[in-house]
Amino acid sequence: MEVRCYHCAGVQTVRDDIFGNHEKINISCSKCGKTFQVINPKLATFHAEATRRTVPSITSELSIEGLPLSLPQDREISLKVLDGLEKGTVYPVHKPRLTIGRANSDVIVNDQLSSRVHCSIEVCNRTIVLRDLESTNGTFVNDEPIQTAKLENGSTFRIGAHSFQVVVTSKGA
Repeated sequence: MEVRCYHCAGVQTVRDDIFGNHEKINISCSKCGKTFQVINPKLATFHAEATRRTVPSITSELSIEGLPLSLPQDREISLKVLDGLEKGTVYPVHKPRLTIGRANSDVIVNDQLSSRVHCSIEVCNRTIVLRDLESTNGTFVNDEPIQTAKLENGSTFRIGAHSFQVVVTSKGA
């Protein structure tokens, strides 16, 4: 069966007989080397606790740093889905703060590994910032978890099973 590391989201295959009679085992990730727990699906049923956190409020026209958010006048920004169920879809960034998640977001992805409101793209003229919004499974740039990261044309990021690429073009091109 395939398992995903909690730390780096790397996927690896484990043999079914590795569990023996144990309900849970700890294994080391072949990618990052950290240890994580795997539950034997034949002996245990996994029950995830529902999170009852409130969705972060993100209605301000200012970034957390206090900078005014605005789209560039001479450029168009879009997000292209590289991996995931929506592969090939292009989402135009039509406002200076765009949220991405599986519900209650501007861009909705069909991905159970993403949070309802997972992350945001904030544009301050020509500066593009990706911000994780306290998501459960994290937002990744270059396979590293981030809280905030500056992006540019061609930059890629991942939430859940979806990878996105930032595309910046001149208006009218």
